Amino acid sequence: MSELHEYGLIGVFDNPEALKAAARHLRRSGFRAVEAYSPYPVEGLDEILHPAPEWRWRLLPLVIFGAAVLAACWGYFIQWWDEALNYPINVGGRPLNSWPAFIVGTVQFTLLVTIAACTFVLLLGCRLPRLYHPIFNADAFGRASVDRFVLCIEARDQGFDPEYLRCIFENHGAEHVAEVPGT
Repeated sequence: MSELHEYGLIGVFDNPEALKAAARHLRRSGFRAVEAYSPYPVEGLDEILHPAPEWRWRLLPLVIFGAAVLAACWGYFIQWWDEALNYPINVGGRPLNSWPAFIVGTVQFTLLVTIAACTFVLLLGCRLPRLYHPIFNADAFGRASVDRFVLCIEARDQGFDPEYLRCIFENHGAEHVAEVPGT
């Protein structure tokens, strides 16, 4: 049987301003593993929690460009290999390596591979599909999609101290503070 570990600590707020104030305090205190859950987008909260884009989002355009270049080269090569080397048929004296005839197929193959690469890299960057998350174990989390604002600090954060975090949440008006059991 697996032993249960603590995933983190949540604070439940009744308004978005209290949530943003607590998030600001946590960021100034050096916490980085902080996530917010709310029933609607809270303006300015993303800039507080994630002031700079993560490395995986800067990597996305490079991966897409690399996939496009490789797909274009591979699409053209496959057609050239098939027409000029593998099964050469000279029809009407046309050249075997007729690049204008290969462009349409190359562009279509490039788009197909690039879109597929973009989709997979985006899903990996978003850490999806995630069918289970430990935050679902918290009793107070159910109202996060209805009328409450939840701030969660993960236990993996270097400065994680439940008592200190509980004080921060209570000072900013959290109506409920609870530990989130993990797996």
